[in-house]
Amino acid sequence: MKSVWREIRMYCINYVIKQGDTLYSLSRKYNIPVEAIIIANPFVNVYNLRIGEVICIPASVPHENYMGHTTYMVEDGDTLRTVLNKTRINLADLLEYNSLDDIHLEAGTSLEVPIVSGTDYMS
Repeated sequence: MKSVWREIRMYCINYVIKQGDTLYSLSRKYNIPVEAIIIANPFVNVYNLRIGEVICIPASVPHENYMGHTTYMVEDGDTLRTVLNKTRINLADLLEYNSLDDIHLEAGTSLEVPIVSGTDYMS
């Protein structure tokens, strides 16, 4: 029997555990399921996170059904989670158009945001 492997682009952010971090708080911050963090860290005891430990925060897989892109102007108080929620995309989608070095969440800066089929976000 032949194995057929499909190439899947998955982004992973190396995150350093800080005081008070929990799986739940990280899942809310990055808008991903707790289960995804557990799966992405098979060699880390995710139930006993230690300050300074580095874990993978999966940024999920891009939707790839883009209908184009637009510019999102960062507003005062925006967080990564609020930007993703407002634009109805995931982090992998955002990373398709912006490098991590380009993502500055200061009011007035702009991000390129893909328009994903089935969403209604427009700038």
